[in-house]
Amino acid sequence: MSVGTGAFSSMEAERGVSVDVVKDSRAFVGYKTPNDGLKVSEGDSITLVTVTNRFNHDLSIAEVEVGEGDDILGEVEYDSGDFGSGKEQSIKAPVSGIDSDEPVGIEVTVTVEGSGVTAQLFGDTQTRRFTIEREDETDEGNEAVSGSSNGVDFSGGGNAEILGEDRTETVDVYLISPGNSGSDEVVTREDERIETKHKIRGQLSGASGNTIVGVKLDDTVYVHPQWNAEDCGLDQHNNGGQGESRENPPSCESD
Repeated sequence: MSVGTGAFSSMEAERGVSVDVVKDSRAFVGYKTPNDGLKVSEGDSITLVTVTNRFNHDLSIAEVEVGEGDDILGEVEYDSGDFGSGKEQSIKAPVSGIDSDEPVGIEVTVTVEGSGVTAQLFGDTQTRRFTIEREDETDEGNEAVSGSSNGVDFSGGGNAEILGEDRTETVDVYLISPGNSGSDEVVTREDERIETKHKIRGQLSGASGNTIVGVKLDDTVYVHPQWNAEDCGLDQHNNGGQGESRENPPSCESD
């Protein structure tokens, strides 16, 4: 069965299944492009799509194909293991070879498999496609430089990674304890030496199990996109995404 829009684009089933076209928020398999319109630097790792399982059984990502845009992306990375009902999987790839000031369209086809069901989600509508553009920063001599930081990417497991070229940065990291919600406070780890291209939490002594909710990098604070100051926690613990730049660090008293 094939349909033209909605979260299901096509499917196969070993038993009778009724399928309708609905919005992503109501679909059995949700499919989002969180970095549509993102400004990137050479070497950045970006989230191409996120897939949400709303079946009552486990799913797994069986295959990912990049159509348009495959010439400026490196090897696609994703977890091929099972993810349960209500959980989300992110599909990422590094940017390589993108020209300056020329937006590039990305089209991704994702095949997920579960108990007797195979669903294929492909790039035939705006929600399956997105555009990225290279942004060159300038140094004091006004010469273009590439590979510089493009912020912080937060993972659904409470971790984070500094984007851009391989380098060492000195940052402040903001964390909350496991299960923290509506109480306690955000703990600040100041002047931590962090190697990029590696997850931050593993480089922090004694931070195992904590959730990173913010990172201060180059005088800019990047806050977890699911941060909820009122609850002193994350709205959706299994979701990550690009950090939101703010003037102030995350706080349980005020946002």
